[in-house]
This record gives sequence, C-alpha cells and structure tokens, in this order.
Amino acid sequence: MLERRITFYCGEAGLPSYQLNQLKKLTTYFQSKVELFNVSQLTRAPISQPLKMLSLANKPHALCQLIIQGNDAELANLVLTDFIGQYALSLSQLSPSLPFKISFPLTSISYDDCSASHCSDKADTIAQLSQMLVAQHVISSEQQPALRQALLARETISATVMGPGIALPHIMHEMIATPAIAIVCHHQSIDWGSSRGNITRAIAMILPKPPPKAVIMAFAQFSKCLLNDDYCAALKFAQQPQELKALVIEALR
Repeated sequence: MLERRITFYCGEAGLPSYQLNQLKKLTTYFQSKVELFNVSQLTRAPISQPLKMLSLANKPHALCQLIIQGNDAELANLVLTDFIGQYALSLSQLSPSLPFKISFPLTSISYDDCSASHCSDKADTIAQLSQMLVAQHVISSEQQPALRQALLARETISATVMGPGIALPHIMHEMIATPAIAIVCHHQSIDWGSSRGNITRAIAMILPKPPPKAVIMAFAQFSKCLLNDDYCAALKFAQQPQELKALVIEALR
C-alpha cells in the first residue's frame, strides 16, 4: 500500500470548518484513506469525522500532516497538496534553506541526504554528522575527531535507536558551547546495532556540559516524542529538509 504525507502549518484561524468540509469532499474522489495528524498533540483522526478534525486543526499555525494511504495515494497527494497550498503553508512547496536558523533552544539544524556510497553504516553516519557540526561552526575542525569518538563511545554503552527507524546519537561535552542538531537521512535502512531494528534517520543532538535547564527540558520533550510511533512515522516519511526541521522544532517546544 502506498503512503504519502503532506506537511503544513495551518493559517492564523487554523483550518475553518468550511475548508475542512471542502477537504472531506475532495477525499471522496479517491479510494485512499486520508487522516489528519496534529504533530504537537500527537493525535490523528480520519478526514471523514469533521468534529474530530475540527479539534485537531482549529489552532493558529498548528503543524499538521495529511496521511494518505491507498493504491491511488500518489494522485490524491497531488490534488490535496494543491488544495492545502491555497489555505495553509505547505512545507512540501517551500525551497530548502540550509542551515535552518532558530534562536531557541538550538543554534541551528543542518540536514544531509546521505547516499549509500559514502555513508553506509553507523560509523560513516556518525562521521558525517560530526562533519556537519563543523560546517555549522558548532565545533572546530580540530575538535571533530574528538566529537566523533565521543558519539561512538556513547553507542558502545547502548545503541541509541529510539523509535521505529530513528536513531538519536547524543552527548554532553565540555567542548560544546551551544547546543545543535544534525540530521542524516538514508534511502536504505542501515544497521545501528539495536534489537529495535535498522534506521533510516540519524538525528545527532550535542549539548554543552552542564546544559541549561531549558535545553534539558527541550531534549526530554523531543525524546518523549520519539517514543510515539506516529511521530516517528512522520519523520521517516518527510521528504524535504524543511519538513524534517519543522517536525523536530515542534517536538522541542
């Protein structure tokens, strides 16, 4: 069964009932099942249930996804993406912008779409993540080997697979002045040495030691979201850097 997702921010009024009714009518032209997933609430509901839909999409600027599952999901995705683009901010239609700068609680988030040729296992992935943090100017090139070794040493304690398909390599270290995140995406799953299975997303989070309280709270909230299967599925199906970054930022709030 095909699955496609449309990630978007609702407008200032959310998605009003008349827009939801239009959306519901559009979905009747397709065989695919369509659900709305509110990322901040970690709650989903079928488009066919307007009252539940209204409770999920009535908040200003809420981050949501349309989850489309079925044999005609590709066609439904094209039509519904066009509809969402008229009434909300569709992240699928934005041009990528790297690095993605935010003021709290991280300095920036960087992203790399890793090909199997240069990033084929855990060690390669961690090396790539640490190099991305150099590019962010979070650490110097001289510090990169030490950071890479620290991340690998953390993995020897226990593999950092959190939810299905998602690894969260993380450390606190004296060399880190400001917290940051780097994300590597794999087209093919790779072995992370965990009984929870292989991964397609590696999200490195590095924190200063000791970390500020606000950073610890954000990290705890993010870790909690990674235990939610719906949230992990949203990360795995995100195809654009801006979608991934929006999903991560929402979980840090």
